[in-house]
Amino acid sequence: MRWRARAATSRAKERANISFFIFVMFFAVFGVIVLTELLLLERPNAPGSTRSRYNEELQNWEGKTETGGEGGSPPPPAHAPLDAVWQPVAGTRFRFYVYSAYVERRTVAAVRVIAATKTRGADAVICRLWLPDNRTLTLKARVKPIRENWNLKYSATYVLCLLRGSGVKPQETVGASLSVLASSSPNRPPTNLLTVLDTEPKSGIEETLHVCVKPFHFSYARDEWLLEWFELNRLLGVSHFYMYNESLSTPVACLLDHYRKQGLVTLLPWKLPIVSKVEIRTEGQFAAFNDCLYRSMSVAGWLLVIDVDEVVMPRRERTLSALLTALRAAYNPPSKAPSAFLFRNAFFYLRWEDDAEAPAPLVTARKTRRWAAPHALKNRSKYALRPRDAVELGNHFVWELAPGASSVGVPTDRALLHHYRIACEYGGVQCLTVPSTVDRTSHRWSDELLQRVNAEKEKYSRTCHI
Repeated sequence: MRWRARAATSRAKERANISFFIFVMFFAVFGVIVLTELLLLERPNAPGSTRSRYNEELQNWEGKTETGGEGGSPPPPAHAPLDAVWQPVAGTRFRFYVYSAYVERRTVAAVRVIAATKTRGADAVICRLWLPDNRTLTLKARVKPIRENWNLKYSATYVLCLLRGSGVKPQETVGASLSVLASSSPNRPPTNLLTVLDTEPKSGIEETLHVCVKPFHFSYARDEWLLEWFELNRLLGVSHFYMYNESLSTPVACLLDHYRKQGLVTLLPWKLPIVSKVEIRTEGQFAAFNDCLYRSMSVAGWLLVIDVDEVVMPRRERTLSALLTALRAAYNPPSKAPSAFLFRNAFFYLRWEDDAEAPAPLVTARKTRRWAAPHALKNRSKYALRPRDAVELGNHFVWELAPGASSVGVPTDRALLHHYRIACEYGGVQCLTVPSTVDRTSHRWSDELLQRVNAEKEKYSRTCHI
């Protein structure tokens, strides 16, 4: 019995030793595998390393003129360069789209691309540039989400294609073709190609005033109101409008075409394949605002960022252009004058009663009751700015101005943002409870506005068979 007990104990010890040996060997092999992977990632020339292949490729192409030979030059573009069309970046883990490209010479020497991709942890990309003189360059790129993204999964984004060390000056990129490529596959044929547009302000534009609005969506259909809105803004000095079309009703589409043919509207397609309000803020509107900023920079002295249910009404001056000139003239020296002016918002609820003294059957003449106390600055406010002095726009204020530029609020005795709002907040309670007052500022323009609306409506109705 003692012998059997000793034998059993010996076998148990032997099994334990074997198990321990297997355990140690398993972790030793696992450790070797992990160490090997780490060494491969760290070594710049490790065979088969994705990082290595990218680094070598970038060193081969970056900032150099590409010439000659099959296998010695990057793949050619897949199609002719486009502007204002959402195009995909192939080979990225997450959806990545680019829309337009502009010269950037103020904050950094670069080409600035308007894009949309993942807010955090976006894929690394590079830029390939085909210059008008037939040189081809590959540039490092910086992906920078636009600040106002509401912490959604996807965001309007800047891609900065950096020119530092390339030997190319920003102005030399005007008219060039540019593609954004996934860093993980720099040799993949490009799936996007953009035309680089100039942003250098032209002479004689100091007093021009243009308007930017967010994308139309949900088949926007308020054609009669939109006609009044256009004509009132034209009376206020606006000479051009930038608009983005996700979806429009047939009458509104015809109205916009009517104004486009007069040279008053730039209407751009806006089909961003990211789910609005679920994955990205309303139709990627911050990409539209910032595309509008850079698109207008060379031709607009002032840019007014508002919605199509809002109008900025000056209290003393007849036009917004005159107001903006007067506001800047109040500063001495002129170099200290602000580059952006914010206007406080007041709701004019359309559910409130019509004004019995309305001089015309217009929304702006009939709806004169508003909130007694306007919203604070940066809370539903809108703004006018000098495009050349702005870097990044938000909805209610400017996120970033160029070095040395500033913004200020406009006192309500000089101007107020009239917001002609259909819905009342909190299920309609605000219409019943908020203190209100009657404001007939808009009546100053009613007679002339009615004449203009009727004249344009007659022409528009004949064209659109309305």
